[in-house]
Amino acid sequence: MIVAFKLDKIPKINLCLLPTPIVPLDQLSDYLGGPRIYMKRDDLTGVAFGGNKNRKLEYLLADALQLGADVIITEGAVNSNHCLQTAACAAKLGLDCELVLSGEEPENITGNFMLFKILGVPIYRVDDSSERRRLMKKREKELISSGKKPYIVPTGGSNAIGALGYVNCVLEVVNQAQQMNMEFTHFVHAAGSSGTQAGMLIGRELYSPKLSIVTISGGISGEFLTIETKQIIRDFEAQFNVGLDLDQISVEVETRYAGPGYEIPSKEMVETVKLVAQLEGVFLDPVYNGKAMVGLIDMIRSEKISKKNSVLFLHSGGGPSIFNYSHIFS
Repeated sequence: MIVAFKLDKIPKINLCLLPTPIVPLDQLSDYLGGPRIYMKRDDLTGVAFGGNKNRKLEYLLADALQLGADVIITEGAVNSNHCLQTAACAAKLGLDCELVLSGEEPENITGNFMLFKILGVPIYRVDDSSERRRLMKKREKELISSGKKPYIVPTGGSNAIGALGYVNCVLEVVNQAQQMNMEFTHFVHAAGSSGTQAGMLIGRELYSPKLSIVTISGGISGEFLTIETKQIIRDFEAQFNVGLDLDQISVEVETRYAGPGYEIPSKEMVETVKLVAQLEGVFLDPVYNGKAMVGLIDMIRSEKISKKNSVLFLHSGGGPSIFNYSHIFS
């Protein structure tokens, strides 16, 4: 049984332009012969080219300010959407921000890495993602020693507090659907660090129990994402005293559409990004949303998703990363 949960009582900073619009993808729906497909435009959240991380940061940075933080530390790959949005949101609030990035610095400074340079945030680079956490903790100690009050935001903003962003998103979708006089059967999204999936599943349990959450990996292990998602839900239960029955929550991740691997383009992704752009005038990023749309289209064609359904697809942002793949699209 779910204990009463009052989302509006939790500290939050209004950083995003909400609610983000839900738009019909009529051309794509007709091209596939149904079902009716809609897009939740979280690429329009408003800060740093938009994106899903801004929703999480409304709660994470509120927590940071309550704790008196003056420096935000976070981590990601060298072209991380999360790191861009964190640095930009921190700047908007007058907070310093430091980034710990893994991977080689690109030869051509473009995409999110160029935007890091424009924001002027200090960057600490490591070779492998497994080294990022250690360096963040090292910087945390150094900053404390210098009299600063750092606050670490985890990869993708994915923890119990960050998940609140997508609990709120599901509630927002429920309200928008009521205004549209319709009911969505499926909410499809790409997964990378589990926070969005965890928030959606919690939001589904609280506000829309009939909604099917369809999670498609951009290249991260399905087993890893499932374990992480379950842990975030457990942490959420403990932190916010919400009685969710995790054993009854189906946590599933579809991994068939990731292609050769994370950040590695596939022929299907390239074709799909072009298709959606040419039909709808909407650009999907190559790392997450492009691959998630490959999955959605295949599920429709294979009738795993019925043509009688009403499908909502989350556009989670990441637009600048498309410029890192100019050689693939040109």
